[in-house]
Amino acid sequence: MITLPARLRAKASLTTAGQAWLATLPELCRRLAADWSVRLGEPFDECHVSLVVAADRAGEPVALKVPLPVTIELGTLAAGVRSAEAAALRVWAGAGAVRLLEHDHETGALLIERCVPGEPLARAGDADEADLVAVAMLDRLHGAEPPPGTFDRLTDRAARLARELPERFERLQGSFDRRWLEPAIADLAALSAGGTAEVLLHGDFHHDNILAAEREPWLAIDPLPMLGDPAYDAVQFLLFRKGDLAEPAVEWDRVISRFCGLLGVEAERVKAWMFVRLITDAVAAAEEGVTSAESDAWQGDLWTARLVHRLRK
Repeated sequence: MITLPARLRAKASLTTAGQAWLATLPELCRRLAADWSVRLGEPFDECHVSLVVAADRAGEPVALKVPLPVTIELGTLAAGVRSAEAAALRVWAGAGAVRLLEHDHETGALLIERCVPGEPLARAGDADEADLVAVAMLDRLHGAEPPPGTFDRLTDRAARLARELPERFERLQGSFDRRWLEPAIADLAALSAGGTAEVLLHGDFHHDNILAAEREPWLAIDPLPMLGDPAYDAVQFLLFRKGDLAEPAVEWDRVISRFCGLLGVEAERVKAWMFVRLITDAVAAAEEGVTSAESDAWQGDLWTARLVHRLRK
């Protein structure tokens, strides 16, 4: 019997679909373990939108990942991104990312290569060295050639957000300072016009999704893939970098400029994506509810959006 992580159980219990998923999960895991000839171990406690269980297949370390049956449409993320994980892993074929070993189309369950020792890049110690690891990984991931029509396009999502934001601000009835509405819409309109070559984006590229491994020194996990501007994949990574700085208002701009220079993307374009991501994520979080944790989350996003706005030329 697998003991579910508390956060995952709590999240699944919020919806009827999630409750049904919880009820069928033990039998599903038994079936997949038998079909894929794996021996299941313990789940990873930090997971909250998928059950991820350490496993073994013929002496090979693997992981079983069973996603919650929900769609995601948060901020700049399109609704179909989570279901596209298997397709992205196939395209990358182990070059910079974990290998996909099996995929159950009906449930979305994946059997993937498990990173050993699995320590995240966040614990690597030297932040500048971590930047180099991340840039080298993104160069490889962005160099892949996905088949046409497989993935949602980031520009489509940005254009839709530009159309939706005024009404969403209005529904929140003054929770947000409207001075952020016009610059967010202007950025979304400009970014949705393209202007750069589209690549296969990881979509959730940050230190905790880059793990130490044996086949390669570092491998990426948990993509939320889209086709789009390579500058977008710098956003989440640099937001994580801000959290490690003693004085973000003073230090962060230098960190952003250095990372963007290494990656070969425009720092101002990264800041534009960062600004709209923070504003739209804050709006989405505020729409979800009014618990103290949710309030803290979107207030934090707004604080960071203000800082990004000040750092822009």
